[in-house]
Amino acid sequence: MPFRTFWLKAHLYVGLTIGIVLCVVAVSGAALVFEDNIDRARHRALSFVTPGDHFLPLQELTARVKAAYPSAQLGSISFPEKPDHSMQVSARTKQDAVSIYINEYTGQVLGDRSAAEREASLARRVHLLHTRLFAGQIGEWIVGVITFMTLFMAITGLILWWPRKIFNVKARASWRRINFDLHNVFGLYASAVFLFIALTGMMISFEQITDPLIARLNATPLPEVPKQSTVVPGAAPMSADALAGRAKAALPGAFLKGISIPNGGKGVIVALMKYPEDRTPGGRSRVYLDQYSGDALAVLNTRTAPLGTRILNLKRSAHTGDIFGAATQTLYFVTCLMLAGQIVTGFFIWWKRPANVDEKTNARQANPSAA
Repeated sequence: MPFRTFWLKAHLYVGLTIGIVLCVVAVSGAALVFEDNIDRARHRALSFVTPGDHFLPLQELTARVKAAYPSAQLGSISFPEKPDHSMQVSARTKQDAVSIYINEYTGQVLGDRSAAEREASLARRVHLLHTRLFAGQIGEWIVGVITFMTLFMAITGLILWWPRKIFNVKARASWRRINFDLHNVFGLYASAVFLFIALTGMMISFEQITDPLIARLNATPLPEVPKQSTVVPGAAPMSADALAGRAKAALPGAFLKGISIPNGGKGVIVALMKYPEDRTPGGRSRVYLDQYSGDALAVLNTRTAPLGTRILNLKRSAHTGDIFGAATQTLYFVTCLMLAGQIVTGFFIWWKRPANVDEKTNARQANPSAA
């Protein structure tokens, strides 16, 4: 079998095998680029507020939440990154875990969403479809394998593209030639970006294997995460406002994205910190505080993290397009649609293809310009 024919058939049959599932993953991936925007748009009354001059103290805000949900055990506070977004307080009731939304400027409790409601939301369902095909861990592995096979298709596609080097579409040609040109153009311009999407996607799908391997790149081990505070008999924990101030002082220049609420037990206060260059939703830096003394028991700083940890910190934002904000989100969105377009155009290239074509006919179909 000629070298080119081998790659052509490998490209074709792999594409036919994974085409439908890949199209689902690609289209859902395009939607997930704007996952947070979709979720907020569908829950505007809970998600948006009118900006005021300043936030109310955390003590007052948590008191308002406690008054509205007297039986709930409050867990943590999530701070909005935009002035018109509401603050969230995670809590647990007798029935379920809930996210409580509050206007941080007025103290008005806006409502709540249970964990079950969040799992049933459109954004979450699209997320589970994209990452797991609604099939749990097995589905996540299947997505990883599909991603690997798509990477193979991208490489073989470039091999097949190289002799002709098609950069644009001949608009006045036949529909078959237009379809063929679209398939090549989509593949060419999507391939460079897709390389990052595929590699990081496989890292996420098989993170139980890849994370420990990547962590070995660290020259020094990460600091041990403390498990409890030093309880002072008769003493009350520090206020949430004071602990938030300690967290900010431990990592100057980082945004406080979230912090656990002191409850007087042995637990450690965990502050989620986010530097401007960190595009992940919750940030990757952490400050662990003693809830009684306010001492920083451990600090994980993304700016001083070792190599392996830096790679692991980047994998999610590199996969979702968050890494450089709106520019890469838009680029990833277009890339995912191009990937779906390749499945459609590839199908029409194959559709009604004669089963007993000889090599000459095969070559003409692969290169319509030669016909």
